[in-house]
Amino acid sequence: GFSMASRLSSGLRQLWRAGRSSRVWLRTASTSSSSGASVRRVVGAGVFGLGLAASGAAAQWWHSHQAEAAASGYPPKLPTEEEWKASIAAQHGNLIIATMHDGDEAQAQLPKVTKFYPFLIISHPRAVVTQSAISVITDVHPDAEILIVSDKYNFDDDNGNRIYSGSFARTTSSSINPARLNISPFSTSKSKLDEELLMPLSNMTHSKGVNMCSNAYAVKLDVRNKLVHLSDGRVFSFGKCLLATGCREAKLPGIPAELLPHVTNLRKVKDFDKVQTLVREGRIKNIVVVGGGFLGCQVAAKLADQGKAKHVEVIHAYVEPGALYRYVPTYFSDYVTERLRALGVSERPYHMVLNIKEPAEKGHNLSLALQGFEKATIQCGHVVFAPTHLEGNVELAQQAGLEIDTHCGGVMVNSELLARSDIYVAGDTASYPDTMLGRRRMQSFDHSYHSGAVAAFNMATGGREAYNHLPVITSSGGPMAMEVVVLGDIDSNSEMYSVYQTDNNNPKAGESEVPGWEQWEKGIVYYMKNRKVVGAMLLNLSGRTDDVRQLIRHGLSYTHRNGEEIEELNGAIDLGLINPTYRHSASRGSGLSRFHTTHN
Repeated sequence: GFSMASRLSSGLRQLWRAGRSSRVWLRTASTSSSSGASVRRVVGAGVFGLGLAASGAAAQWWHSHQAEAAASGYPPKLPTEEEWKASIAAQHGNLIIATMHDGDEAQAQLPKVTKFYPFLIISHPRAVVTQSAISVITDVHPDAEILIVSDKYNFDDDNGNRIYSGSFARTTSSSINPARLNISPFSTSKSKLDEELLMPLSNMTHSKGVNMCSNAYAVKLDVRNKLVHLSDGRVFSFGKCLLATGCREAKLPGIPAELLPHVTNLRKVKDFDKVQTLVREGRIKNIVVVGGGFLGCQVAAKLADQGKAKHVEVIHAYVEPGALYRYVPTYFSDYVTERLRALGVSERPYHMVLNIKEPAEKGHNLSLALQGFEKATIQCGHVVFAPTHLEGNVELAQQAGLEIDTHCGGVMVNSELLARSDIYVAGDTASYPDTMLGRRRMQSFDHSYHSGAVAAFNMATGGREAYNHLPVITSSGGPMAMEVVVLGDIDSNSEMYSVYQTDNNNPKAGESEVPGWEQWEKGIVYYMKNRKVVGAMLLNLSGRTDDVRQLIRHGLSYTHRNGEEIEELNGAIDLGLINPTYRHSASRGSGLSRFHTTHN
């Protein structure tokens, strides 16, 4: 086999030399810069196989460049525009050879390129993933030129703050809550990537090389030739690209166009600001919140608190038997439902929205038809759709030929967040492999921040850092006084085990805010599959986040259960609880893992 490979390699080299000298045919591929200069590559060939022989070197140009630079020191030297042009010309020459048949010349020509950028970020300029990536790249290459351009879906949005669970509690729509930036120290493995690269976003100062395109958006991404086409006709070339186009807005179907101003599909911080203003100023008599997940519960609780002074009724409708039913044990779902009622929220479990029409009564803007055990109609002033899960915004990636995960709707990447050579994907858009939990797509502030940093580090250094961070999903209960931190897969289809402290356990606690119910003060719910911990939900114990993360990473499992108690889990983490209650529950429902992961 080795002898055959050697002879084949030698033969190909001889064919290449013969092809160049005989000049059987000629083909010129060119690319023009903004100054009008062009680089031309003349390629001669007599056989189809010559393209195969030469294409390897051309395709590996950038990687060899990075390797040579890394050998000479850190950080690696960035390629020049002339080097990029020579590389692309070589690639086009090889493309033409590879598509030759019976002497016919295949037509291929590069468009006029406006400018070359070593780094391209296709994302909203203000998105968390974008800001994190800029911070890392400019730390490695302070003078690097970076082009940031949005896709069509995010282009008309003047505020890139995605509304994750808990994020709307900020004081202003444009600020970033520093407490949410880094719940745990960031690390992947022992390398140059450490906390110093991840400065707080509010303290970042960008270099003069960061260019944000505000008058056009990306309409086409050519990953083979490293070109991005903009809506105004300009074409930019790039060295490496980060694609982070986020999620698409979820919409209630079948709403007449004239009623759309009275329906808010909650996706951005500005969306909640609008709704909160309506309630706080008493512009409407009542409002319906659709969605029984974390976001829906938060929104309902917050609006009930904001609307008290103006006596605005908040109605909370969802198809499940109780609030958070897909994610938590039945007893905790019942507790959250009753706690929302105690705050003045009108809970409507088992109710699905059938349609939205014009109101039958004056003084209202909408008429909602609901299907529960029997049909019901609600006249209301506004509707808020607050789904916990959103579909990935992958339109540009599909057009570029990137592989899409059909299970969770993200762009498929490897552990280095690489979709194709020099094309990285991060944030809500990425479907990435997790060594313990399987392939998944996450919608999380924490995930966007850290995945953007890892992708940018690999882009800037030519590194091969794996994204091993286990991100959290945070949920601020607001008026419910519950700070929830979720790690891994939480799914009420899993076996669940709770360790918690109630007001009855704590002699110093006051009267419960929920009549007839013990008030949960703090605790943890473990989620297990095949007796192994795959997820956890912390209640008012965010300081134990790192401990839980390590526990999941180490694959903690139990061997036996004594009634309601599982000894291996009771002492797994020191939670500091007073007279804790232990409770085991069987599986039911469906939760975050159904939407975010596919298990290998």
